[in-house]
Amino acid sequence: METQFTFRQKQIIDLIKIEKRIRAKVLAEQFFVSELTIRRDLDILQDAGLIRRFHGGAEYLPPNEQEINKEINQRKLAIAKAAANAVQDSETLFVNSSSTALLTLAQIKYKHLTVITNNCKALSLEVDARVKLVLCGGDISFPKEALTGEFALSSLNMVTASKAIMGVSGLSLETGMTTATLAEIAVNEKMLARTSGERIIVAESYKLGHNSTFVSGRISDFDTLYTDSDADKNFIQQLREQGINVVLVPYS
Repeated sequence: METQFTFRQKQIIDLIKIEKRIRAKVLAEQFFVSELTIRRDLDILQDAGLIRRFHGGAEYLPPNEQEINKEINQRKLAIAKAAANAVQDSETLFVNSSSTALLTLAQIKYKHLTVITNNCKALSLEVDARVKLVLCGGDISFPKEALTGEFALSSLNMVTASKAIMGVSGLSLETGMTTATLAEIAVNEKMLARTSGERIIVAESYKLGHNSTFVSGRISDFDTLYTDSDADKNFIQQLREQGINVVLVPYS
C-alpha cells in the first residue's frame, strides 16, 4: 500500500527536489509550523524512501536510490509487523535506537505495554494509547536522536524488562552484534542484560554476515532473530545450530 502524503508533505517533497538539500528550520518557517512537526514530516518522507535525513534537515534522493530505499523499507516493515506479533499484553519492553526496532513499536496495537527506549524519535510515533512510553534520559546524539551516557545507563539500571526489541548495524557469527555508534554500545549491552525474557533482534538480511564498527553483543546475548526471507540459508542454519530462533519473513 502506497503512503498517502498530506498536502504539506507533498509540498515539502517538491521543495526538496528543487533545493536538493534544506534545513528543517527553513521548512518550519515556510509552512508556519513547528520544527517538531517538520521533523515528523521528514521521518515519514524518509520512511517512504524519498529523502535522506541529516542532522537539522534533509536532502533529495535520486530515483535510483529511491528504489533501493523503497525495497529496504518494504523489508523493514514486514520484519516489524512479524516481530510486533511476538509482544504480549502487559509486557515491559526495551526498544533501542534502531529504526527497525522503532518501526516494530509502531506496529503494536491493542496491547497495554510499558516501553522504555533511548530513541527520541519514539515521541513522533502515533503509538497505541494503551502504551506507556518512557524515555531513559541521557545525552542526545544526532542524527539518530539516541540517548546515551551515564544518565541513560543509570536509569536503565532501575528497570527490568520482560522483552527487548533491538536492531543492529551488523550481525556476524564471528563477531556478534555490531553498531556504528560507539556511545550506543553500553546502552545496548545494558538493555540486553536487564531483560528477563526474550531478547529479539530485528535486522534486514543485508546486515547478516557483516560487521559494523563497534561490538555491542555476542550471538549468545539474544534469543530470536526476525529477518527477511532473502537471508543466506547457511548463515541461518548456523544460527539455529547455536540455539537461536530465526523467523524468516516474506516481504514482497
